[in-house]
Amino acid sequence: MEKHLLAVSTSPRSGGNSDSALDLFLEAVGDAFTVEKVSLKSVPFSPCRGCGFCEKEGQCIQKDAFLPLMEKLLSCDVLVMASPVYALSVCAQAKTAIDRCQALWARKYLLKTTVAVPEKRGVFIATAGQTYPDVFDHTVPVARFLFDVSGVRTKNMQYILLPGLDKKTDFAKSASSQAAVLSAAEELLRAAV
Repeated sequence: MEKHLLAVSTSPRSGGNSDSALDLFLEAVGDAFTVEKVSLKSVPFSPCRGCGFCEKEGQCIQKDAFLPLMEKLLSCDVLVMASPVYALSVCAQAKTAIDRCQALWARKYLLKTTVAVPEKRGVFIATAGQTYPDVFDHTVPVARFLFDVSGVRTKNMQYILLPGLDKKTDFAKSASSQAAVLSAAEELLRAAV
């Protein structure tokens, strides 16, 4: 049975750097997986209310379009998330989705109804306009939370961190960024197929 790869594009703009990097990654690995790409900008959902309902029930109290996506985060074999870096972290759309995954955290750590899947993989693609050394220091832990509560073990997480991509088309002009994406795609193929 073919493995399912769920790709989540979080960028508020189409065809930007993180979206383009994600598309190249999917093109490189697509033949090995059943690929489903979701763009968060087309998923109408509300932010976490912090109400604590999920901590008792393991489910989010909000019945909106995010719930089916949250279940897909759990059931996929490979989870890929791409985000631009805004204000030194993932973009608002990504952070809102990750905050809504508090229900997955509650299932795993409070209710103990989910566990990590040994072979499940996670790939985080982040693009930033800045080039200073710590530009991704706040994005990686946020992404790691998403992978952890979605059942990905730490050793199965990959990070493609692409600095210096400020203008919308910079990824398309950056041979080194494209090479990093293709190298990560090869690594995933070796590990997961």
